[in-house]
Amino acid sequence: MIYQHTIRGFVVALLIFSAGLLSAQTDEEEFQQLYQEYMQINQRLQQVQQQAFQDAVVAEHAEEYSSLVDAKLREIDTRAEELIDRRENTIDEIEAAQEEGDFEVIQELQQVYEQVTQELQPFMQQAMEDPAVQEMRTEFEEVLIAKMQEIDPEAGPLFDRMAELEEKLNRMMQQQ
Repeated sequence: MIYQHTIRGFVVALLIFSAGLLSAQTDEEEFQQLYQEYMQINQRLQQVQQQAFQDAVVAEHAEEYSSLVDAKLREIDTRAEELIDRRENTIDEIEAAQEEGDFEVIQELQQVYEQVTQELQPFMQQAMEDPAVQEMRTEFEEVLIAKMQEIDPEAGPLFDRMAELEEKLNRMMQQQ
């Protein structure tokens, strides 16, 4: 009798475990599909964004916004100023390495760039709280998005779909 209960318990546990694996596998497949769609949309929007940056008005707004953010960062802390200078020098070095086709150096410099950007992050958060920065960012985004929609009328719906996918993917990751 105890033997039968143990066997039944084992079989039930095995069925529950199998159902869990099947569910997890289905969730993983759905996650992969959503992630793949997200990446495809992201890639398409990046291409449109690159085209939009070729426009003189968009480029001018981007430069003004970037200059304002850098100025705010420099006001916040002298350490931020040093990091901005390092970031700019690293960008110059990456561009030089690209012209020479030195991919090994490019990879090393990209790591330096990422490290500097990460160190700048707390200062960036402070700068983004400034009302003038927020206003300039909104203006820049409006100009950029308008140009992107002019280039590709599907850009607006793609942004919406991308936000929807991001939300779903985040929920799925939190559930795991």
